[in-house]
Amino acid sequence: MLVCSPCRLQTIGFYVAQHPWLKAAGFVKIGYSTCVETRLHMASFKTCFTPEWYYASVFECQTSQDALLLEQSVLFCLSAKRVEHRELIRLSEDEVTETAAVLARKLRLSVVQRILPRYEGTLATTPLGKPRQQADCHAFPDAEPTETDEEQAAIPLSSAMVSATIGPYRGVLDGAKAELHAALPSLDEGVYSAASADEENEEGLTSGDFRFLSTWIDNNDYSIDALRPYQQEAIARLTAELRERKKAVCQMACRCGKTPVAYHIIQRTLQEGGSARVLYLVPGLSLLRQTVRKLVSYGLRDTPLLIIGSDPLPVMLCGNQSQSMTTNPVVIRETVLGNPKVVVLSTYHSSPLLKELNIFQLTVFDECHRVCGSATDTAFNTILKLPLHGQRLFLTATPTYDTPIKMSDSDYFGGIAYRYYLREGINSGHVNPFSVRIVLGANMSHMCPYLFEAMRVVDKMLVFCRNISHALKIYDELLAETPPSDVTAFSVLIAHSRMGSAAVANALQSFAATKRCLLLNVRLFQEGVEIPDLNAVFFAAPRFSSRDIIQTICRPLNKLDGKPASFVFLPAVFDRRYAADHPINLQSFSTLIPFTDALMDEDPTLFEYMIDPQKKSYDIDVVGVRALKLTSEKLQRFILPAIRRGVRYPLATPTACTALRDSRGRASLGR
Repeated sequence: MLVCSPCRLQTIGFYVAQHPWLKAAGFVKIGYSTCVETRLHMASFKTCFTPEWYYASVFECQTSQDALLLEQSVLFCLSAKRVEHRELIRLSEDEVTETAAVLARKLRLSVVQRILPRYEGTLATTPLGKPRQQADCHAFPDAEPTETDEEQAAIPLSSAMVSATIGPYRGVLDGAKAELHAALPSLDEGVYSAASADEENEEGLTSGDFRFLSTWIDNNDYSIDALRPYQQEAIARLTAELRERKKAVCQMACRCGKTPVAYHIIQRTLQEGGSARVLYLVPGLSLLRQTVRKLVSYGLRDTPLLIIGSDPLPVMLCGNQSQSMTTNPVVIRETVLGNPKVVVLSTYHSSPLLKELNIFQLTVFDECHRVCGSATDTAFNTILKLPLHGQRLFLTATPTYDTPIKMSDSDYFGGIAYRYYLREGINSGHVNPFSVRIVLGANMSHMCPYLFEAMRVVDKMLVFCRNISHALKIYDELLAETPPSDVTAFSVLIAHSRMGSAAVANALQSFAATKRCLLLNVRLFQEGVEIPDLNAVFFAAPRFSSRDIIQTICRPLNKLDGKPASFVFLPAVFDRRYAADHPINLQSFSTLIPFTDALMDEDPTLFEYMIDPQKKSYDIDVVGVRALKLTSEKLQRFILPAIRRGVRYPLATPTACTALRDSRGRASLGR
């Protein structure tokens, strides 16, 4: 039985919408609409999801201005739980609804709140018999809202427009946000679950000092013959942007050569008259050593170098020359002040030693997404927070936009002056092509069958696990289980932070020297030292950060003569008791969304393939473990289309934004 209450046609409101796939992943979709009756029936909702959308709650508003204000206020107060660029919140329906109700009261908006409403034609209906029946409809005090031109809702919101919308209410919203964080401690954990202690230690270890890694880096040849055309274009654009605005971001895909671009900009700075001090910042010791080697190989030989870091091993330069690192404040100060032209290379960890020497004409922030994060003072953001002096060049393949310090903050970072996509690098022959293989099995609690399927087609693979315990479990299972007879024998190695640096270095050395090998880790090798003949990565556990996913996918993409296509393996669960497009299987396939989402942002052709595989091809396929006994015909005709349906996800790329505009001109699932 339904109780119907009249509501006007084309109801204006802020909504909290839900879909089983989003709910399974812990998300809700929010937005505002000038016609909530039709919002969930629009193409952006129906094309990419099964028809199971519903409103968890709607706050009916008197004006679109009020609805927009409530939407932007919720996004502001729940920013720590927001997926970057999207109106997706990683909280429960009740938590988001309660937040909206609190904000509506504090902003004195005149709204009517409806729980689980169903909008049909001109009526909104609400089911009876729910435990929260008395909360189905609430009225809040009228704050005499001002009518605004409906056309304003059709304009895409820039950061300036967002500020204009909530700016007059920042005092109220700042107070509300503080209260919400006190009431909901989970807001401090960010949009994705906080990393376990194991994972945090693993990430920190990438900055560790391994004698083997130092030798490996020093023995590599980093010389280049000539700049590629896109690198020349990047240098021209970045130079112009730096001259005009003093800050510029170079977003260039992994393995596409950001360091040569930075080198030529450094050389232009050094060749200018007067003093020309340059600071180059990197996130870890191995990258510091590698960057020094690269810059010297490119031609940086006649300018004094200062290397700031804690590695006791000297860096081998050209010939038999070498240079030691230092963290001695006196040496650092005397070298910087005593040389009007000098290039200083430092880890972010050691950069506070330069806090009182803010005199550099050019500062290069390599892997600059690493300076994003907490707004509190840290070693990583020490130089970023200093008053601007000279020019600042920011290099990254994976910008960060969902943290208190984010790269959309033009005061810190300026703007993106040049971007080069991963697909462009592949098509130009500078990045190794790769194939995506989705491996289906009955249960991901036992990974051996999945890994055996992967090792059928590759020789050297990095496996990324959830945490150290997960890695150890898989390691023990692989050692105890005999591979199928048609899988060529391979070695199994493991590396994690509890082993100590020497054992980790030995594992990596064995991995490099062994022809067929699988190396289990958590985050140790997500970025950092290059392994040229690596040809596959396997995600044995979910990843939610687009930055982490892309950094990991790029690990095997070094271009070598004769190197075959690399592979990216994504495991998923398939229940053969149900049809491929049954909701149970579709929900299982939705675990792939973060991976396809991250890839689509780097490769617009993947989005086009997801929408219409007849018009655009993409090297993606699906295989099943032997126990499932899936035929090739079934995989191609039924399961792969179902997976495409399960992972199609709007707003993953600029192409998607253009294709999925709704009738009001605002980006679709963004609103």
